[in-house]
Amino acid sequence: MSLLSRVSRRLAQLRAAGQLLVASRPRPGPSGPTRTRSSAYGPPASLGAHGPRARTSAGVGAWGAAAVGRRPGVRTWAPLAMAAKVDLSTSTDWKEAKSFLKGLSDKQREEHYFCRDFIRLKKIPTWKETAKGVAAKVEEPKFKKDKQLNEKISLFRGDITKLEVDAIVNAANSSLLGGGGVDGCIHRAAGPLLTDECRTLQHCDTGKAKITSGYRLPAKYVIHTVGPIAHGEPSANQAEELRSCYLSSLDLLLEHRLRSVAFPCISTGVFGYPNEAAAEVVLAALREWLEQHKDKVDRLIICVFLEKDENIYRQLLPHYFPVDLSRPAGPRSQL
Repeated sequence: MSLLSRVSRRLAQLRAAGQLLVASRPRPGPSGPTRTRSSAYGPPASLGAHGPRARTSAGVGAWGAAAVGRRPGVRTWAPLAMAAKVDLSTSTDWKEAKSFLKGLSDKQREEHYFCRDFIRLKKIPTWKETAKGVAAKVEEPKFKKDKQLNEKISLFRGDITKLEVDAIVNAANSSLLGGGGVDGCIHRAAGPLLTDECRTLQHCDTGKAKITSGYRLPAKYVIHTVGPIAHGEPSANQAEELRSCYLSSLDLLLEHRLRSVAFPCISTGVFGYPNEAAAEVVLAALREWLEQHKDKVDRLIICVFLEKDENIYRQLLPHYFPVDLSRPAGPRSQL
């Protein structure tokens, strides 16, 4: 066999195995100017510096690594960013993990959740739906009826860490490094990368809020806010600080163009704020905020864990978000 025949045969074998990188060839376009055709054996011309002339020390194009491990004869070119998959359960680089998560679709994020029994937003009923079975008629509500607002607010009793929403709010302490109650639950569910990112935020003042990635949580982001510590009857200043926790969190929601958020009961645990007094502050703040920004969000969720808090909100919600409980008149009797 001649040398030329042996070389031609070897080139054919390499092409069949997908190991030969062939430069794209220019060809004339329909209007005359030369354009570049993406070769079946190479990446698009738009890769520029990573094109066929950019070789590594091993003699393979810098984009050639994307072809490693593919089946013989199948030529697909994936972006290099997709080649490195991050394992959130073992990663120690929060910046890398955060960047990785931002590039995933909602469906792709699911495989990184800490739980499988997560709860989608559409499974959480709105107050308009819930009120039909639990709300009592209020003669003189604090606000007028607004059906659209009643579809923007929800009362949910359960585990806030399992909610698949844009953001959940963490009732944090000023260090932002985790603690007891809902704070500890959120940090444990999200994993150590959350604490690593929080450490870079240094601290948070009472009534303020800061935002991080959600990491292994079904929620994309965590908004951390620090509520006031109340001893006995809360002062007017403490009530304003509690209100600020919710409004500061909602400011971050708008800033990051998020449309759904779940709030826990802030300051009512070991911080000592009376549960019913806190609920009054919360509902007034959410109602007034929604009246100004209702078109910018899909849902604000009040997420409670204790039956006591659920009962308090069921009693108070009709005062701030009144509903029409009247039933349509039935057909008149012909008798």
